[in-house]
Amino acid sequence: MTPFTVWRLENRRALTDRVNGTWAADRDGLPVIVKFFTEQDWRYPLRVAAALRAQGWPTPEPIEEPLVVPEGAWVLFARLPGEPRQASQEERRARGRLLAELHLAATATGIVAQRGGFALPAAVVGDPELEHWLRVHETAHPEEGGILRRCRDDAVSWFAGHPEPDVPRSVIHGDFAVWNLLYDGGRLTGLIDFEASHHTFQVADFVLSWRGYQDEVIRGYQEVRPLSELEREMIVPVYRAWMFLGLKRELAAHHDRGAPLDLTWQLTHIKRVTTRGHAG
Repeated sequence: MTPFTVWRLENRRALTDRVNGTWAADRDGLPVIVKFFTEQDWRYPLRVAAALRAQGWPTPEPIEEPLVVPEGAWVLFARLPGEPRQASQEERRARGRLLAELHLAATATGIVAQRGGFALPAAVVGDPELEHWLRVHETAHPEEGGILRRCRDDAVSWFAGHPEPDVPRSVIHGDFAVWNLLYDGGRLTGLIDFEASHHTFQVADFVLSWRGYQDEVIRGYQEVRPLSELEREMIVPVYRAWMFLGLKRELAAHHDRGAPLDLTWQLTHIKRVTTRGHAG
């Protein structure tokens, strides 16, 4: 039986085409969200969301016991009310302020364990297997492979010169984008999608909130918590390292087994900082 049958769900519709699928549905006339987590450590984002919810943040809460299967786990949530705000300079600055407040709450959770399958940025880009597959890919596709390798080399070089950065760390949300914040009547009613949450440098949360160009996010953040000079310098190297999360598996699957490979997202984001070289 599928989870949609087990939980008596109707009117299901896919909300994403990612491997970790998300569906909207109805149960007994009420809106719900179904998520499928493929990660081995799928309980981690639920733990982070629960710890923040205990501090008053409106995060998704499971309403049934997860259905664990060999490939991962299905989780059913009540759908939180509200809609994302329209993107604007004002929205970005407000989102930056909110992110700084979230990081204070994230530190207060006391969660310091790393999530399985994740690592600090230096370890991600310093992985010899990643280097191997990048060179394999560059041989097959010189132009895009070269872009990826140079991005990785720049990040490796920065972290080699800064092996133990003394900057704030905590669990992070991982995708603090406009579409993951829900509002109703000006009130925050939903902070959703913790699929990329893990323990790392707090500036890593700028990767998918700043996205290489949304400088107002950084400016708003500093209105609440000013960044140190080292943190500001770290934003681009951490951003570059993020481009390689999970990429080793994708490259290996493509070159070993012929699996499809689409690097559009990585290449687009890399080019944003290649032309700028700095954040804020």
